Amino acid sequence: MINRCILSILFVLTFNAYAAEDSAEKGAAKMELGAGLFYADIPHYLGSDESEHYLLPVPYFRYQSDKMAIDRNNFTGFLWQQENLHLDLSANVGLAVDSEDNKAREGMDDLDWVFELGPSLNYYLIGEPNAKQHLYLSLFARKAIATDFSGIDDIGWRYGPSVYYRVPIIEKADSQFSLAFRGNINFATDKYLDYYYGVSDLHSNETRQAYSSRSGFSGADVSIGVHFDTPKYWLGGFVKYHHLADSQQDASPLVKQDYNVSVGFGVAWKFYRRNF
Repeated sequence: MINRCILSILFVLTFNAYAAEDSAEKGAAKMELGAGLFYADIPHYLGSDESEHYLLPVPYFRYQSDKMAIDRNNFTGFLWQQENLHLDLSANVGLAVDSEDNKAREGMDDLDWVFELGPSLNYYLIGEPNAKQHLYLSLFARKAIATDFSGIDDIGWRYGPSVYYRVPIIEKADSQFSLAFRGNINFATDKYLDYYYGVSDLHSNETRQAYSSRSGFSGADVSIGVHFDTPKYWLGGFVKYHHLADSQQDASPLVKQDYNVSVGFGVAWKFYRRNF
């Protein structure tokens, strides 16, 4: 039940990461509530040759104000601004994996839920955070913890540069069709990479040699999201390509392929909208 609730929240935030909001006046806030059906095909972990299919009825939630937005990177809090330079607080979530469901990890410890939180320094080349169209370059750093909700483990840091561009393609009085593009170059500490890709002597065998990673480049990804938004309905989807070739963890026996593709789409009905 806990896993299902977290998955529902994660899918809402993931799809909202590619959603575009209406421009908001200074000091204004906007909230939307609804319900929908979401589908996603997500790898067990990056580098795995196995994935999980999810089809869930989930709540729909979106909130936007001058100080906070649940609209990209799952959650963003706007902390500081100096002209085009913005300091945000961002978060991310990694799915739990039962190792018995993954052939490469069979007999190893399960992967717990991973929660990441940290600052993101963004320089806007076009627009600003709440604008319909904007382009920014970013440097992010997030502290990561893993938990099965009975304890918490520190698993290091993830960091790197990224670029994000969002643009409306078709706009009418009450509806909008938009595209969003994102690219990330990812780095991580050895502790973070060992959590996912390390193999201890205890868990090594003839086909899975012991492995320990070093800090450094952990892959790159590019994604595109589309969405159609009206006062009553929301439809959207995304495709994300992950590239792991030449990454620090590429030599791990748990990395079965040097790329992954994640896809998802959903539809939601909005039954409550309010501007504050």
